[in-house]
Amino acid sequence: MSGGLAEIRGWLVKGESEAGWLGICRILEGLEASEREMCVLYVAQHTKGWGESMRRPLYGWWEKHRSGEVTGYERLVGCWSRYAWEEGKVAGEAREVAFVAGMRMRWIPAGTFWMGAGADDSEANDTEKPQHEVTITRGFWMGETPVTQGQYHTITGHNPSHFKRAGFSAPVESVGWYDAAAFANKLSALEGLPACFVETGEEMEGVGNKGSDYVGCKGWRLPTEAEWEYACRAGATTPRYGELDQIAWYGENSDFTTHAVGQMQANAWGLHDTLGNVWEWCYDWYDDYRAQAATNPVGAATSTDRMLRGGSPSLRAVSRGCSPPTDREDYIGFRVVRSGL
Repeated sequence: MSGGLAEIRGWLVKGESEAGWLGICRILEGLEASEREMCVLYVAQHTKGWGESMRRPLYGWWEKHRSGEVTGYERLVGCWSRYAWEEGKVAGEAREVAFVAGMRMRWIPAGTFWMGAGADDSEANDTEKPQHEVTITRGFWMGETPVTQGQYHTITGHNPSHFKRAGFSAPVESVGWYDAAAFANKLSALEGLPACFVETGEEMEGVGNKGSDYVGCKGWRLPTEAEWEYACRAGATTPRYGELDQIAWYGENSDFTTHAVGQMQANAWGLHDTLGNVWEWCYDWYDDYRAQAATNPVGAATSTDRMLRGGSPSLRAVSRGCSPPTDREDYIGFRVVRSGL
C-alpha cells in the first residue's frame, strides 16, 4: 500500500467530517499523477454515502483560482469529477457543480415518452402536433433550476438581466441563444471538459451540428427540445405536473417580474421552474413535428429560429416557442445539461 493511500485510509476510518475531507485533499494534492488517479478512485468508492457538504472542501481551490492563484486542486478536480458524477445516476439524484455555488443538477434517466399534444388536448395549437413517440437513449444531468443571475455573473463577469431587483437568485434573462451557448462552453472549460459548441465567425453551433455528436458531447450544453419536454414531464402524461399556482410563476401571481428560483413545487425528478418565470432556450432550430417515432431528435438542420420552452402564456409541458438566436428578451433565460459519462 502506498504512503498516500495509507494516509487517506487513516482519514476515511474516522468517518465523514470536513477536517477529513481537507486532509484527504491535501494528501491528493501532493501525489504524483498516476498515484493520484488511483487514490481518487479509492476515495470515490469509499465515500458514496457521504453528503455533498463534505465534498465541497475538495473544490476549495476555486476561490484561489478566481483570484489568479493556480493550485494543485485544479489538476485534481478533473479526475475527481469523473467519478463523483458517475455515482449519482438515479432519477432525481442531485449533484452540485463545483464551480458555481448553488448550481445543482438532477439526473434524468434515459427512456421513451410521447412528445407533443394529444388529439384531445383542447389547448393545443398546430405546432404542438402530432403527438409522436420519442426515445432518449442517454441519461443526462439537468439544472435543477434555470441559471440564475448570480451564477451567470460568476462565470461571465456580468449580469445582463432586466429584472435585477429580483436579485441574484432570480433567473438570468435578456440572454441570447449564443450567450447561453458561450456560458455552457465556459463552464465546460472550468471543469476541463470538451466544449459542446464551436464558433463560426460571430455565431456558434453545436459540435457536429446535428445528431449524436451533439447529444453525446461530454461537456455542458443546452438541452434539446425533446430532452427538455421529457425532463419537464418527469413521467407525467398530463400537460402540467401539478396545480399551476403551486408550480409556476406567471402573470396572475408574479406581479410581472421574475422571482427567485426553486420556490415553487418541483416535478417528480426534482426540477423547479420548468414552467413559468422565464422561457428557456433549447438547442434545436425550429422544425415541425412528424408522426413517426424518433430517437434523440435535434430539430431542423438549420432555420431562422431556435426553440424556447416553459414560458407563458400557456404554461404547459408541450408548449413551444421560438426566437432568433440573437434575441435578448427580458423573458428568456436557459438551463444547462450534461450528458451521462
